[in-house]
Amino acid sequence: MKKFFTLISLISILIFTGCSKTPEKEEKVTVKETETIKVKDINSGAEYTLKRENGGFVVKGHEDKAIMFDMYATYCPPCQKEAPHLTELQVKHAEKFLIIALNTFEEVTDSYINDNFRFKYGAYYFITNSKDNQKIIDTILKDIDYKRVIQIPFKVVIKDGKYQTLTDIYNARNTDNKYYIGAIESKVIEKDLEGILGK
Repeated sequence: MKKFFTLISLISILIFTGCSKTPEKEEKVTVKETETIKVKDINSGAEYTLKRENGGFVVKGHEDKAIMFDMYATYCPPCQKEAPHLTELQVKHAEKFLIIALNTFEEVTDSYINDNFRFKYGAYYFITNSKDNQKIIDTILKDIDYKRVIQIPFKVVIKDGKYQTLTDIYNARNTDNKYYIGAIESKVIEKDLEGILGK
């Protein structure tokens, strides 16, 4: 009887835990220096060509502009809340600044993003749902040597192909912070942008 219960226990463990193999460390595919990637806005169809330069990215035809890459998902409450504020920043600094929002952590259609994020929350800036989004994100994380699990929203700002120093709201003594993570007040972003754009 004891052997029977031991066998049943063993079978239960296998059923509920399954068999697993420790995954081998997967090498991330990143964008190589001087490589270009085209990204398309989900609503207008406008295209930008991203080019690797100076260890970061520039947008062809807009090389003089600072680029904010915003990594977000449609279901993310902080992403939804900050969308109209990002729109205001894009409009206010349109001559010197571009926002490129990279949808991540979900597989949804362009029309789904339009209906459930852009129009619903006022995200009227460049949003791409490109198959290359993850490649761009992995490149950014490698560039800034970010080794933790990414949380969204997550943003970087690049000017002349170089990652800009941004306010670290969690560690005021960090003077070499290259990203925003989580909900960031628009006045913090605005102050950083003024320094980056030379206002």
